[in-house]
Amino acid sequence: MTNAAIYDETKQRITDLVRGRDASLPVDACPGWSVKDVVAHLGGGLRDFVDRRFDGVESGEWGERQVRDRRDNSLDDAFAEWSSNRELAAPLFDTPIGSTLITEVVMHEHDLRAALDTPGERENVAVRSALTKPLQQLDKRMRENEVPALRIVLEHGERVVGAGEPKGTLTASSFELLRAIGGRRSADQIKDMEWEGDPDVWIASFALFGKHRDTDFTE
Repeated sequence: MTNAAIYDETKQRITDLVRGRDASLPVDACPGWSVKDVVAHLGGGLRDFVDRRFDGVESGEWGERQVRDRRDNSLDDAFAEWSSNRELAAPLFDTPIGSTLITEVVMHEHDLRAALDTPGERENVAVRSALTKPLQQLDKRMRENEVPALRIVLEHGERVVGAGEPKGTLTASSFELLRAIGGRRSADQIKDMEWEGDPDVWIASFALFGKHRDTDFTE
């Protein structure tokens, strides 16, 4: 499947999931945000990708600005903007940004599923595709910081991240790995995954967004 097709199918699942539900429900995976805020962020963030506006990404202000600027909008407004910006973003899906967009939308699909107590879609191609960019980033970070290589065993195969011979192994589902790398698990939860070797060697590298969750998050 193409990035565009994966994105559109995920967008439709989110639409079907959220329509008719309480848009004010808090989304624990995104502290301070409601269901409506997550949809507003997806639409607003897509426009920022189109405009190449990335100020505040490292601090978290990037997403907070999108939500804050749309606080008075309705859920219908959020969906309308998202659809409009999806058309503008069409050329991006065939560029390296495409894999980032997949990670973003799939991660938030499961944030919303957790908030609405509607788990599912954890073993599909979207989840596997959403891992592409985070694994590239993990590999880059480990090489830059000279962290020993790690073998990661997933349900559809395995790969080595980092340079040299792997000094340990992590066995996980694609879904759990995505949530761990994506900041949806605490350090203790990541350490409790299926490791061969001392997880403390790699735990800091898994904080791709600056830090792990302070508290455990189950879904």
